[in-house]
Amino acid sequence: MAKARQLRQVQRDLPGMLESVRQAQEQQAARDRAAVQARQDELNGKLAALSAHARQVEETTSQRIRAATATIMNEAKKANADLRSETRHLIEQQEQRFNTALSSERAERRHDVHKLQQEIERDRATRADLLATAQAVVADARVLYDAIDSNLPHERFAPGRLSRLGRDLALAETNIATGAAEAALSHGQTLYLNLGDLRADVELEDAKWRAAHLTALTVVTELVEQISGSERIDVVDDETGNSAELDVDFWSEGELSKIKTLAGQLSARLSDDADPPSLAELTNISERTVVSLDKSLSEAIAMAQERQWASQVRVNMAEHVVSVLEHTTGYELEGEPVFAGDDQRAAFYSKLKDADDSEIVVEVAPDETGKSCAIRVLSYEAGTPNEYLRGARARAITASLGAQGLTGTPSAEPGEPDPAFKDLAQLRRRSAAGAVPGRS
Repeated sequence: MAKARQLRQVQRDLPGMLESVRQAQEQQAARDRAAVQARQDELNGKLAALSAHARQVEETTSQRIRAATATIMNEAKKANADLRSETRHLIEQQEQRFNTALSSERAERRHDVHKLQQEIERDRATRADLLATAQAVVADARVLYDAIDSNLPHERFAPGRLSRLGRDLALAETNIATGAAEAALSHGQTLYLNLGDLRADVELEDAKWRAAHLTALTVVTELVEQISGSERIDVVDDETGNSAELDVDFWSEGELSKIKTLAGQLSARLSDDADPPSLAELTNISERTVVSLDKSLSEAIAMAQERQWASQVRVNMAEHVVSVLEHTTGYELEGEPVFAGDDQRAAFYSKLKDADDSEIVVEVAPDETGKSCAIRVLSYEAGTPNEYLRGARARAITASLGAQGLTGTPSAEPGEPDPAFKDLAQLRRRSAAGAVPGRS
């Protein structure tokens, strides 16, 4: 095999890739803002039916949730186009921001609700009818329950919780109907607090999901753009300065297409509104799936570079072997050398001919990895095969290759090789996937 070359990939249109990622991120962030705002407007409309004190609590809660959501989403949007190397750190930061926002909201809301309960107790002291006080508290719980039920994705982010609170609400309303004012008031106050916690949990979980979705969208979009930009890349040989265009999918035997298909499936998954991915799935996409595909992409590019280089090495090595044979045997090159199936990834064949019609075919074939090569010298003597001369030719080729800093030893060819190898035109016509004579 030839000496290793330092091949350098030249990135094409990096600014264009970054702009595509930025646009995808901006568009998704805009959709998220619009969806959250529309939901909040509708929720506020439902909460307008609350009593004055309760309405003030919920308005304050709405302000805090909006601020926390904006912080979580803005931080996620700040991710740059090289996000994949920082994805795990970013997700950990998002988790910390969410936990902080959730803890803060619960503490502040309980403080607000405690003040509300103090107001209720003051009202109670001035009311002759305890049942009326209980009715007001349970009515507020009903309004909040219905608003959560109709406006928030509670089953998605807190499955079963609203249903359980619904049973508590039914009990409180039964107490009102039977005149059990003390029990109704106690149940109603606890219920309202728990409904408020549920509301905050669901809205902040939704913000957490949207941030994770935006992160996943960013890294997947970057991967898709990187794949697109890697279909044909420029590579430069730092030793010679020569450059060439590399068809990565061709030289990687279709590996790039496989990665592209998987990346497209990820994009489609992130766009599935009917069955949106869970938070765990989004995290897995960002932390593991994209990282794995990114590694596969790098490996496919490296494979393509190595195989393209190996193809050129096969040509160079064949030319060298032909030159050695011309000088040691007197044979002359006949016709144009060919790649099997006219495919540069396949074996390369050259043919020499002597005046007595004896022929030698030189095969330089890729190994199983496609990154190295094996040499066969196929001799077709017009007279009796001379094993001594065959051995001498092999030794001369090995020595000459070694003197050039190359490695390669022609494999022994006992007896008469398959005559089909002499027909280079037929070898060239074979499909790239077709069998080569004498090979399984």
